Amino acid sequence: MTSRRQGARRWPWTDWPLNRLFAAITVSVLLFLSAVLVLGVRQYLLYHQCRQAVAAGDRLLFQFTAIKDHLDGSLIVGEEVNLHALDAELQSLEKEVGALAANILVPEGLKRMLPSRVDLVGLEVRLRAVQENRPQKIREAAELVRSLGGINVGLQQFRFSLSDHTQIILLGLHKIIAGALGLIVVVSCSLLFVLNRRLAGPILALCRLTAAAGPDEEDSSCSLHTLTDRIRQLLDREREREQSPAPAAPTTPDQLRLAALRYRYGVTGWIGTELASELTNRINGVINYTQALIDLNEQGKGDRQQMARVCELLASEEKKTAELVGALQRICQWQPARTSSVSLRTLFHLLGLIFEKSLRAESILLTLPADCDAEAAVAAGDLWLVALTLVEQGRRILLDGMADPPGEKRLHIECRKQPGERFRLTLLFTNSAGLWEAPLDPVWPSLSFCTHLLQVHDASLTLEASDGGTLLLLELPCRGSVA
Repeated sequence: MTSRRQGARRWPWTDWPLNRLFAAITVSVLLFLSAVLVLGVRQYLLYHQCRQAVAAGDRLLFQFTAIKDHLDGSLIVGEEVNLHALDAELQSLEKEVGALAANILVPEGLKRMLPSRVDLVGLEVRLRAVQENRPQKIREAAELVRSLGGINVGLQQFRFSLSDHTQIILLGLHKIIAGALGLIVVVSCSLLFVLNRRLAGPILALCRLTAAAGPDEEDSSCSLHTLTDRIRQLLDREREREQSPAPAAPTTPDQLRLAALRYRYGVTGWIGTELASELTNRINGVINYTQALIDLNEQGKGDRQQMARVCELLASEEKKTAELVGALQRICQWQPARTSSVSLRTLFHLLGLIFEKSLRAESILLTLPADCDAEAAVAAGDLWLVALTLVEQGRRILLDGMADPPGEKRLHIECRKQPGERFRLTLLFTNSAGLWEAPLDPVWPSLSFCTHLLQVHDASLTLEASDGGTLLLLELPCRGSVA
């Protein structure tokens, strides 16, 4: 599940700050709501325009129908028509036709159904001709009645077609608004889903993490107010911890002894991880040579010379294994109340045993003194801890890329006899970076702690500036003369 979750696609907004995410969500919703409001205003205005156009069509049809009915009745009965009043009615009718023809909602196809000015003037002219000579114009009167009926039918078709056209327009805008509202619903639900998936999970996880720090540990409910109070309490505690004075570094012999013991245990675990594969290889070698020796003895095929050779290889592997195990045990060994002497040759041999292969793999050249036979009068575990720390310090500096030149990484230890001092010896630590100040993992002691620890044994650790950079001088009291 973890690998599948890690391989899942990451959306761009998952890494946005919360204020930016909330602002984007708010702006998105407001934009869609603004679009719906604009469409709603557009719908209202268009509906008002369509209603006015349909009302104008109704008025035109009503006026012409009234004129038609009056003229039909007058022509059939033979009554005189007031031409002056008819002219005023036709002018009013012409204005209505012009207004409809200029309306943008009326399509060009429907405008052809409207009576033109020529048609209206022709009606008036034909009516005058019929009234001037009615007995001879009976056929013309019938044709005039048919013309009035045709125009009336055209106006009715115009009215129905205009009503259908405006309904189609309004229906299309209704669909657009409904689609926009549906889109807003989809976007809102999607945003809620994103909020629930991206924010609810971390907030609930934060509630579970801070539950132990809350006042009601058994209460599974966690509101935002409760979560805020818990986080504020944690921040207050962290602030108080930072403002509280740091614990004093160990300075008394008992404090130094306990702290050194803790460091030795931690460094032993670190060395164990470094030497785990090497120990495994050595133990496998012992097992293989032992099995080979057993097979030669059981089969009786091996001569004495071959068995002696296998025994030598077995003894060599056992010796190397014992040396590795001894290196692990030496740092944590029990230290008697009275300091015993430590062979520096053995110390350098164990340093090479532990660091040689790992440093070679990291392209670091470790140079150890080969002719230092003195015995330091320092507790074995403490001296071993300091020596390991100094080598690891130089190693860490070189691995951080501070070697000069960059391609050359050297770590050198030199044994020097002090002039006029028969019972003191100085170990000179140098590296190609010329630096010794670098932070280490908490498992390792600091140079300051090493200095205080050595002072208990009348030894010292000092930094000395030189042309090649900073040097480390480890001055040790020796058992017997070193001259």
